[in-house]
Amino acid sequence: MLYQFLTFIIFLTMLNVSYGYELVVIQGLSKEKQTFITRNHKENEIIEGKKRTFTSDNVSIIAKAITITGEFTQWEIENDFTDVPFTRGQIVTMYDAEEYLWTLTPEKIKRRYIKDKIYSPRRSMEVMLGFSKGLSESTSESETQNTDRGGYEFAALYHKELSMNWSFGYGVRYSKEIINIADASFINQRFLAIAEGRYHFDPMENFYNSQIGLSLGFGIGQSRTETSGQAIFGNAVMIPSTKISLALPINKDYDAEFSTGFESYRLDESTASDIDLTTNLTNYTLGVAFRKHL
Repeated sequence: MLYQFLTFIIFLTMLNVSYGYELVVIQGLSKEKQTFITRNHKENEIIEGKKRTFTSDNVSIIAKAITITGEFTQWEIENDFTDVPFTRGQIVTMYDAEEYLWTLTPEKIKRRYIKDKIYSPRRSMEVMLGFSKGLSESTSESETQNTDRGGYEFAALYHKELSMNWSFGYGVRYSKEIINIADASFINQRFLAIAEGRYHFDPMENFYNSQIGLSLGFGIGQSRTETSGQAIFGNAVMIPSTKISLALPINKDYDAEFSTGFESYRLDESTASDIDLTTNLTNYTLGVAFRKHL
């Protein structure tokens, strides 16, 4: 905690010295949302009538200091037809400029310094429940048949962030599928060790701070297919799994994630009479996961 606090102070100092920008917290808003309050700092040198520009991720406003006390300053926005676009407790950038109101450069600088100076990679554990639907299937030593194939899967993964946009995870997955053909039914079970890389887009502040993710995964393990009391065993390889996901923060410790994607498998199995069978599968998947940040 002390290290993070000191890092944050260094971050603020660098902003002030290098760029003339300062991060401030919105302490309160008037009922009419025409004025707002920030806490004073000795280096502000703010007097009544002084104007400052306040910038968040997607909006900038010019406001004038109308009341100054020993601890706080009350600001009034210039446009009477616009409400203050901030919320209480929000961190915004304040700087001494009245032109180029539309520029978002201060927020870009803030995000860059947060990434470089304050950001600390997180670790997490997630559990996932998914459902699959077969799209295509081919098996050696047998004629192509129309199949109806679907099932479910469970997975548990450990994830570590490499940066604010990249993470890597590994874990285990159990899958069970039922394959129906014209005159028989099969059950295929797979147990895999899996690994995946994921790219996280920046959070969407206007949609609950959710994040879209793109994942590419691989897996290797064992396969078992059985019918009418007979079973064949072999190896299973997932090459690869592609997925798009939407993560919704529940709170600072938990996320819920919804995903959809495609998976390709190669199953190399052998019968009791030493007949080798190779099956290639392609599935469409839907899943929901819950993540706990450690």
